[in-house]
Amino acid sequence: MAETRDAVGSPARSVLRIAVPMLPADLVAVLVPLAVLALTGRIDGDAHYVRALFMPVQFLFLALIAGIGASNQVAAAVAHGAGDLRAAGAALRADARIAAGAGAAFSVLLIVSAPLLGDLMGVSEAARAEFTGFLRAIAPASALLLGPALAAATLRGCGLARQAAAVTLLAALTEIGGVALLALGAGLGIAGVAPAVALSGLAGTALGWVLLRRSGLLGPASSVPPVRPRPVPVRAAVRRLTAVGVPVGASYLVICAANLVLMRILAPFGPSVQSGYAGAATLQTLLIIPGLVLGSATAIVLNSHRGAGRSGLLSPHAGLRITAGAYAVLAVVSYAGRDLIAGVLSGDAQIAAETARYLQTVGLSYLLMGLVLAALTVLEQVGGGPVALAMNAVYFVGAVAVGGRLAAASGPDALYRTIAAFNGLGVVAVGVTVWFVRRLAARETTSLSAPDARPSTTRTGKGT
Repeated sequence: MAETRDAVGSPARSVLRIAVPMLPADLVAVLVPLAVLALTGRIDGDAHYVRALFMPVQFLFLALIAGIGASNQVAAAVAHGAGDLRAAGAALRADARIAAGAGAAFSVLLIVSAPLLGDLMGVSEAARAEFTGFLRAIAPASALLLGPALAAATLRGCGLARQAAAVTLLAALTEIGGVALLALGAGLGIAGVAPAVALSGLAGTALGWVLLRRSGLLGPASSVPPVRPRPVPVRAAVRRLTAVGVPVGASYLVICAANLVLMRILAPFGPSVQSGYAGAATLQTLLIIPGLVLGSATAIVLNSHRGAGRSGLLSPHAGLRITAGAYAVLAVVSYAGRDLIAGVLSGDAQIAAETARYLQTVGLSYLLMGLVLAALTVLEQVGGGPVALAMNAVYFVGAVAVGGRLAAASGPDALYRTIAAFNGLGVVAVGVTVWFVRRLAARETTSLSAPDARPSTTRTGKGT
């Protein structure tokens, strides 16, 4: 447990120690749906079509997983800072109960409403039965992915970033390998995807349980005298989920809705424009990961300080400086290498040209986009979730509303310029985050200096 006993050192080093192992694992996890979609494209019949139709529904699962995972990570980081592993374990058990109930309820809802979703999405009659069967099989399988997500969140929050990355990587690689072996190798076709997803969840959960057990987060295997586990604080977990998890999940839904509307805005300009934007959006999905990872790592460090009663050390500046450096490189590469990148993403000259045009307009603004992503992630995980959700909604609704009107009058370039402009305006979120953290530090410092005040996981956790 040497990794979980951080001394107060360089803030930048603390952020990097968490972020560096997280980044490749999170990138692989993001690529999983794309890899599975590509694999199903090799299956005969409507497999690729059916899997593609599930992508919007899958985003609902991602929102659920992200919300519960973020909430649990906050609790683990605060408990880790206070040196109370039993509190981290109790929070994990509470969140696991909530996840089990939410996952089961959501699965049942999708199983019952599968035919209705087929009608709403305009699924062709030829693929209707296959889509309904696929949705009913993959819904409970996807719910099993909550297991590795919770285990990884607890490990990350307690400073065990490499172990958390191992859980995420195993789950991701198991899903890709399972689809390749079952759907293609064993000839199960689209019916092999749901078992592969279920195996992914079970494998990640099993590894997570082993690593949590080894780290003492589930209690020692044996101890003298016996150590009784903390009571499971389900009510506290629900309050934390409301403050942290719900805004995080809602932000994912806002992003999903905005992307669907943007595709609709570009529809009048033809399939080449839509496909070109889709290629750029795929690249953008990868580019947001470093910002989310650095923001999450920064929030873990801040919440650890809160749990330890070191409120005077609360500052997001180190994480934001690292983010600025990383995105300065990514922005220049995206802009200067736009033609090469577009050619790799598509062999069609027209589609590649459209992707390059988007990157030429938006690429340099990725510097500010990265800072905004990191800042909002910090804000979500230190108690400012509703504020972060409101700014996310303003950004996406504003970009879609303004960009849509301008595009209708002037063409897709106007939409791209609007997105770049909103990336720049989004820097307001950085200022709001710095202000929020300073106010939080002042409030908790005052609380700690009050008579009989002591650092407490329960007390500091109320702010999250």
